[in-house]
Amino acid sequence: MFKSKAKRYMALLVTLVLSVSLISGCGGPKGDSKGAGATGEKIELTFVNWAAGEAYTKDLNKVIAEYEKQNPNIKIKNVNVPVSDMRNQLMVMVMGGNVPDIAQVHVGDGVILATMNALEPTENVLPQELIKDFRPEFYEPGKVGDKHYLIPWAPNTLTFYYNKTLLKELGFDPTKPPQTLDEMDQMMKVAKQKMPDVVGLQLDTTIRTVGLAQEWPFMNNFLEQPVTNDSAKVNSPEFIQFGEWIRGTVKNGYTLAGKKFGEFRPQASQNRLLFALDGPFLRGVVKSFDKNITDEQFFETWGVAPLPMGPTGKNFSAPDDHTLVVMKASQHKEEAAKFAEFLVNSEYTMKNYHGPLGFLPPTKSAAEKYPDLFNDPIRSVILEKIVPTLTPLPFGPNYAKLGTTLMTGVQEIITTDKPVKQILDNTQTQLEGVINGQ
Repeated sequence: MFKSKAKRYMALLVTLVLSVSLISGCGGPKGDSKGAGATGEKIELTFVNWAAGEAYTKDLNKVIAEYEKQNPNIKIKNVNVPVSDMRNQLMVMVMGGNVPDIAQVHVGDGVILATMNALEPTENVLPQELIKDFRPEFYEPGKVGDKHYLIPWAPNTLTFYYNKTLLKELGFDPTKPPQTLDEMDQMMKVAKQKMPDVVGLQLDTTIRTVGLAQEWPFMNNFLEQPVTNDSAKVNSPEFIQFGEWIRGTVKNGYTLAGKKFGEFRPQASQNRLLFALDGPFLRGVVKSFDKNITDEQFFETWGVAPLPMGPTGKNFSAPDDHTLVVMKASQHKEEAAKFAEFLVNSEYTMKNYHGPLGFLPPTKSAAEKYPDLFNDPIRSVILEKIVPTLTPLPFGPNYAKLGTTLMTGVQEIITTDKPVKQILDNTQTQLEGVINGQ
């Protein structure tokens, strides 16, 4: 099923290939690489990622410099692509025969590329010892058919954060985060009245798969798995209730409509955000905005807990993991895989990237080898209480279409006064069309 849908998906990309320029510097097809290692000739690996353009750029540059120091025959060409553009840019490069050697992708985008036969299976390029060491929660989502294609790099489980300082100032017990959405809504209502400049909730309502991932736990609060690769139930009474909730959240001014969830992070650094649903690396990002903030101050201000429950009576989370992929058309797959190993499992990377930025350990052994790095008040709770609540998104060849279709419906809910049921009836019809290949 995945293969036939992938072919149709690739056909739709022809127009995109004609209209979107390829990333500068990746050039055309790479020249013949025979003898590159044997002659001592330096090999250049093109690494396409969004980390090179975000708050942790300098940290990634340090890791790359160390790898080049340890491997003088390797030069890493570090190419920045904005996170929202990554999927389309990589697809264009695949269609144009102009692929990088290694790339950073979110899980859903990686699965789409795998169904296009654009990626090399991890089983072909990574040591079995490393594969067995990956935490299954972060490795198994990258499986398509009987092969895995995604290398867990920087696991970033979306986690509910609560601002203990603001809760105390508002008269709430800072040690007791909300347990239900009703409790959270009441706290945001009080904050809106007493502190109008404080944003109640970080909520991504953009028409992106990233937006879907960030809203997915809230959607599941009302209806588990409202969309899968094979079905959609978004016009059900339960999901209509979600639509009413998110419309109220926006209209009551508890969140900033139309914002990407990364655009709430400056408010977090300014102590102007009450609740957040973000990854464990929020600490590193907040510190990049205000270099006077220490780890201790961050831990004093922010606590983490399972997402408040909705009508389903369960806690949910979603993966926002940063993964690596080795491109099938790369002429340096072996070298790219060794670089990937360094990024996901070396002592230097753990101590200079994952540790200070707040990412979770991708392997079981990393948490055991470096307990001081991963046993802080945030990550210890995430690993124990939040990771077990991970809920699969509708990953597959149609993930982008399903995600943008659903988020278009959400956008209409929060920007119009049309009946929520009417909007979701239309969204349901469109989703069924995507699922049925129409």
